[in-house]
Amino acid sequence: MGRSVVARALAAIAAVVVTSTVLVGPGSAAPTRPEPAPPSVVGLAPVTVRQQVDEPEALPRRKGSVPLRRTETFRSGAIGGSTRSGASGASTLSLAPDGAASATAAATGKVALRALVVAVDESDFGLPTWKSTLDRVGAAYDVLLTRDSALTAETLVRPDGVGRYGAVLLTTSSLLYAENGGYVSGLTADEWNLLWTYERDYAVRQAVLYGSHGTWPEDYCLSGVSEGAVGATPVPTALTAAGAKVFDYLKPSAQVPVVESYVYRTAVRSDCSATPVLSAGNDTVGVLSPSADGRERLMLTFTSNQYLLQSDLLAYGLFRWASRGLFLGEQRHYLHVDVDDWFNSADHYYPDGHVESDPGYQMSGHDAYNVSLRQQALRQKYPLAGGVTLGMAYNGGDANLNAGNRCYPNGGINKLTPTTRCLANQFRWINHTLTHPELNFTDYATSRAEIADNLAVASRLGLPVDGSVLKTGEYSGLGVYNPDPDNDTDPPTDFGLTASNPELLRAARDLGVKYLHGNMSFPSHRPACFNCGTTHPLEPSVTVVPDWPTNVAYHCTTPAEETAFYNSFYGPNGKFPFWPTNLTYNQVVSAETDVALSHLSSGSLYSHTFHIANLRDYGSGRTLLTDWLDSLLGKYSAYYAVPVLSLDWPALAQRAAGRNGHFAQLAGGVDGVFDRTAGTVTLSSPTAGTLTVSGARTAAATTYGSEVSTPVTLTAGQPVTVTASPLP
Repeated sequence: MGRSVVARALAAIAAVVVTSTVLVGPGSAAPTRPEPAPPSVVGLAPVTVRQQVDEPEALPRRKGSVPLRRTETFRSGAIGGSTRSGASGASTLSLAPDGAASATAAATGKVALRALVVAVDESDFGLPTWKSTLDRVGAAYDVLLTRDSALTAETLVRPDGVGRYGAVLLTTSSLLYAENGGYVSGLTADEWNLLWTYERDYAVRQAVLYGSHGTWPEDYCLSGVSEGAVGATPVPTALTAAGAKVFDYLKPSAQVPVVESYVYRTAVRSDCSATPVLSAGNDTVGVLSPSADGRERLMLTFTSNQYLLQSDLLAYGLFRWASRGLFLGEQRHYLHVDVDDWFNSADHYYPDGHVESDPGYQMSGHDAYNVSLRQQALRQKYPLAGGVTLGMAYNGGDANLNAGNRCYPNGGINKLTPTTRCLANQFRWINHTLTHPELNFTDYATSRAEIADNLAVASRLGLPVDGSVLKTGEYSGLGVYNPDPDNDTDPPTDFGLTASNPELLRAARDLGVKYLHGNMSFPSHRPACFNCGTTHPLEPSVTVVPDWPTNVAYHCTTPAEETAFYNSFYGPNGKFPFWPTNLTYNQVVSAETDVALSHLSSGSLYSHTFHIANLRDYGSGRTLLTDWLDSLLGKYSAYYAVPVLSLDWPALAQRAAGRNGHFAQLAGGVDGVFDRTAGTVTLSSPTAGTLTVSGARTAAATTYGSEVSTPVTLTAGQPVTVTASPLP
C-alpha cells in the first residue's frame, strides 16, 4: 500500500523539487573566502575545504631550449657513465646502428603500473596536488626531487628491460628554480633527453600540471595571449571536443571554475599539430601537444592546489590519460547520507538561541512519508543519483511495537511507527542502540543489551538491519568524550581509540559487529589511508569506518533556525568566527555543499551525518536535509557524467576494509607490469592479499563510465596474469 501511495504522489512532489533548488538566486553563493584559517575543532565539521597555501606565482622564464637528441635510444649494455656532477649510476645512451629513434631491443614493450612524479623539491607548489590525487586513487608512484637527485637509466628501466613507470607526471613543464640570481632547471640537458628517450622508446605519456608558452626546455606549440593571477572570482573554462574525450567522466558541457591561480591564456600556433583540450573563452588553457619526436604530452596552463575543485575535476584526468587508465587503485564517486535518531526525540533550537528539550522535536508520520517522496523526487530530478538511498540510524526504544503497517501521509507523531513499517524498504536501517545512551563507561551487560535489543526491535517491525554494523550514540565508547560528564557545551577531548570502552567492544564482538561508525572530526578516527578504515587497537575483529559530520545542526528544523545557529558559530561574532559577514540560508547551504562536493569529487567513500530534526517538513515538503541534497546533486550534476554510487553500510564498510588491504599491498611491494604486446597485466607480491587494478578485466571486474577495474587476489610469490583493458 505504501509504495502505491508514494508512486501516486511522486509526480506532484517532483514539481516542487524542481522549483525549490537552493543553488540559484541572489545570495546563494558563499561569500569570498576570508583570510583567517578555518577553525579545526574536535566534533565540528569543516566550514570550508580551502586551506591557506602560498600565493600562486608565474613560472620562471628561461630562453632557449634543450636540444632534442632523437637518435638516442635505450640499448642493452648502454648503462654507465655520468651526466651530472657528483652523480653515480647515471646513464649514457647509445645510437642504434640505423640511427632510428624507435624502440630497440632494450625497450621490452613492458612497463610497470607505477607513476613517476617529477618535481623540483618538497616545496614545489604542484607536488601536494599530484600526491593527493594518486593517494586518493591508491596508485603506486615514486617522487623524483630533481634539485638534489639525479635522473638515471636505472631510475627509469629495470635490469630486465621493463620500464619502471607507465606514466610521467611533471609538476611544471620547466622544473626551474632560483639559484645564484638566475634560474636553473632541476634536470640537466642530458637528463631531459634521458626522460624523453624513455617516453619515446616505451611509449609512455607525460602530463604536466602547470606550464606555459615558451621553448624551455621544449616547445608545446603555444603562443602567449595574456597572463595574470586569479582570485576567488572564477574564470570559467570549458572542455573542447578533444578535452571531452580526455576527461570523459565530466559532462562535455561542464564549466570548470579556475580560482586562486596564476593563469596563462595561450593560443595554439598554426605551424604545429597541438590540440586545445580546455579553453577560457577563445584562449587555450589546456593542450594536447605531441612533441617533435612523437611523444604524447598533455598540459594545463594554470596553477592548482589540492584543496581546489579544479584539481579534483582535472588532475585525476591528467593521470588517467598519462597511464592510459592502467594503474593500481580506482576512482569512483560516492554519496552516502545517514540520519541519526529515528524514533527518538531531539533538542529543538530556535532562532533566538534558546533550546527546548522537553518535548523537543519528534518526527511525525508525515515527516517520514514526506522524506520518502523527496528521496524519490531527487532521484528523478538527478538521474546520476538514481541509486541514492538514505540510511536511517534508529533507536528502537521509542518505537510502538504494536503498531500496524500502514503509511499515514498526514500522520502525527503517533503514526511514525506504522508509517516506518510501511516504508521499511525505502531506506537503509542502521543499528544506533536501543535508547541512545553514552557508552563511554557502560558495563558489558548494558552495552550488549543496547545492541541486541535494538536488533530485536527491528526484527519485530520488519526493518532490514545488518547486525555487522553499529553506530553508537554520539560515537560514544570510542575514546572521544568530555572528561566532565556534565559539560555538554565544550568540544570533547580525543583520548584515542585505546581509550575506548573495552566492555562495549567485547559486547559488539560477541554479537557479530564487525564495523563501528567513527567520526572524521576526531583525529584518532581518521584512517591512515584514503577511504580506509581503522582496525581497532583493542579489538582487531572490529574496524572503525568514519563518517563526515556536517554543519547542519542536529537540533535545527527550519532555515531560520539553521541560519541563526550557523552564524552563532561561524559568523563574525560567532563562537568560532570565520566568515566576515553573517550568511543567509542559501549561502549556508552553498558553503556546506561546497564542502560535501569536495568529498564527492575527491572520491570519498564515507557517509555524511544528519539528524531527525533535519527531516522536518518546514513547508511545501522541503527539509533541511533535502535542501542540502538538492544543492549538492545540482552541483555534482553540473560537472560529472558518471553516477554517484550509493552502497548499503555493510558494503561501504567492506570496501573501506578492502582499501586497507590494497594499501597493505602497496606497502608490501606489490608489482604490476603491463605487457603491451600480449595485452596483459601481470601482478605479483611478496605478501598475500587483495588489491584493486584499473584497466584490467577479470570475471569480477566492474565498469564505471569508460573505466574498468577489478579486484585481484594474490598468493605470496605467485604471479597472476589478467587481461589488460587500457583506455585510448
